[in-house]
Amino acid sequence: MSSFQKLLNRFLGQFDGSYDPNIISKNSSDLNLSTLQRSRSLSKVTNTRRKRSFDVFKSASCLSCGINEQDQQLSMNNNDKLVSISSKHEYNFESKSLVSHSNELSFLHHQQQQQLIKQKRRAKTKLIIIRHGERVDVLFGDNWFQEAFDRAGNYRRFHTNLPISLPYRQNFQDYRYDPPLTELGLIRSFRTGEALYRTGLRIDHCYSSPSLRCIQTADAILDGMKLRTLVPIRIELGLFECGLWHKSVIPHFMSINELVLNRLNIETSYNSIQKSLSTDENEYDYYERSHSIMRQILLKHDINDMTILFIGHAPSLETLTRQLIGAKPRPNELKQIAQKINYLSLTILEGQRNSWTFVDAILAKQT
Repeated sequence: MSSFQKLLNRFLGQFDGSYDPNIISKNSSDLNLSTLQRSRSLSKVTNTRRKRSFDVFKSASCLSCGINEQDQQLSMNNNDKLVSISSKHEYNFESKSLVSHSNELSFLHHQQQQQLIKQKRRAKTKLIIIRHGERVDVLFGDNWFQEAFDRAGNYRRFHTNLPISLPYRQNFQDYRYDPPLTELGLIRSFRTGEALYRTGLRIDHCYSSPSLRCIQTADAILDGMKLRTLVPIRIELGLFECGLWHKSVIPHFMSINELVLNRLNIETSYNSIQKSLSTDENEYDYYERSHSIMRQILLKHDINDMTILFIGHAPSLETLTRQLIGAKPRPNELKQIAQKINYLSLTILEGQRNSWTFVDAILAKQT
């Protein structure tokens, strides 16, 4: 076999024998397998739950991402009709012809220009804001807590859409005001992550509201994106809802230690920007707090070409973005806006510093 034939086969992903488009690289398969294993290593219980639930709810889907994957197949006809290529020529595999270059440096210069264009197009920060998944108390009502727990705090799963197990927390009474996701909410969050993974998005940082439902959503999305062990979750109190909406009591959230003990990948070194919440905070103050938190987070990442994921609540898609795009807060309409935002709906902002615009996003659809 000639040296050029060997180079040609190597280009096509084959080192010996004839080219077969149905052959899949073993190294690629091993790499994907090892990545998947690493991404699910922290939570054996969570993975077991998802595997069992997929069999029950495998027909359920919450996304319509419009991705059509087509396998490109290569054809190698007339392999024997090979010609030698000089240093001033390039072989075009599509037209199967030689392309002459008067100067080899012109081709290299063209490649460098294309790389610079791609870098300029990508040199913008993306902010992805997603509402949490389906919550237990909204689906089953306020009485879910009495039905799911006995006086000793033992959990009883009285419905198949309740989670198979719950994270351990020191005081089980805290579940009353800080409820978890439903089983279907966990599955759909994972599938949202899978859909984002197929778009090619790469998350660099993840921030979440301290609500358990938001943390579980962030964990499942990162798991679906194969980033669960690579991108830790930063718990930011400033991403919680309007204080006035919790006039009776602000929920007692799980501590960082409790979250870590439950094998959630939490960035323990991160200190929340917001230190406390007030039940006297009205809707306008909520806008101002959300905008301030976003500005301070962006100052921590004053670098272009990165993607930051935020997991919050229904009004988060409005309050975290409204003033960034230069619009005025609309506190009197906030509740009506929030009621129209479905579970796992998302929006994406792209820009840098003081210039941000909305971009086309994959929107969640409830089925």
